[in-house]
Amino acid sequence: MATKRAFYGQDGDRDYFERVFQSANINFLIGSGASLPAISILGNIESELQKLIHLEDEEGYFDKAAEFLHSVWIPHEHILARHNAAPTPPLIIENIAIVRRNYSEFLSALEKILTRRRTGLLPKRINIFTTNYDLFVEDAATRNNNIIINDGFRKRVNIWGGTIFDAACFHQTIYATGNLYNYKVELPTVNLIKLHGSLSWRKYNNDIYYNILDAKPLIFNTIEEKKSWVLSHSLILPRKEKFKETVLQNIYYDLLRSYANELDKEATLLIVFGFSFADEHLETLTKKALRNATLKVIIFAYDEGSVQIYMDKFHDYSNVEVVYTPGKSLDFIVLNNIITCYLGGIR
Repeated sequence: MATKRAFYGQDGDRDYFERVFQSANINFLIGSGASLPAISILGNIESELQKLIHLEDEEGYFDKAAEFLHSVWIPHEHILARHNAAPTPPLIIENIAIVRRNYSEFLSALEKILTRRRTGLLPKRINIFTTNYDLFVEDAATRNNNIIINDGFRKRVNIWGGTIFDAACFHQTIYATGNLYNYKVELPTVNLIKLHGSLSWRKYNNDIYYNILDAKPLIFNTIEEKKSWVLSHSLILPRKEKFKETVLQNIYYDLLRSYANELDKEATLLIVFGFSFADEHLETLTKKALRNATLKVIIFAYDEGSVQIYMDKFHDYSNVEVVYTPGKSLDFIVLNNIITCYLGGIR
């Protein structure tokens, strides 16, 4: 059965996480909780959209979808410094700063794990699987020159400098070589795999290009304008039918298959943070992967109340551990400190 692990920051905790990270193919599964408080968690948006679909209320559906997407865009308008967007309230600016700092420290933590890895048998690569649409990881990557973020886009696919999405890019390994001496060094790489699409994705013909949409109009004059804006996003919106939509679009199907394939590898570690497994399809894929006896899943629970939810969900799986910090919440700052505790913390 699944087990609980309380983290106190003692020597035993540090020794445990050193063993876990140094000897595994490392994967993260990150959900909307990681982008709090800049972006609210999904809440019951999925059931609300699903209800509107059943009621065949097209206008209500696009009203709700536009409201949801607008909430995701708000911090990005500030980060992009787009002056034609609505002014950002001071509290939201403060929340954005917190989340940007969390993600920057997270990438620094991953860099430290990879560069100080003692074995040469495992690749210097970490996979981040996420259902988030936001661009906080990409933003953090602009402030870290010591790690390569592979977002799946092939560079310069046409004379205009366009970049096209190709899931095969996630299987690439990048080396640095010396001019005077015959050596090569594998560079630390993070694969950023967005299972449900991204705000930076734009569909054109049958391909996905990296393209950030113009700022949302301050008002929509017609329902058709609102519908067009919602549909301009290359995203899997949160609703029960999303797996059907995923299968119909090969790119999304390939990413889910990549998730399953990575978890099938020998000596694999999956760290889960900010993800409730409300997504039934990812829960199913994860449980199927747990048949791999060498897979270890460590779920970081935000508080002690959520520990039991995870324990109940994965009760029958002995290779699942739920980590919590007694008496306090396990937020992004604590996560960063835990995963680098054996390295001396965040620099």
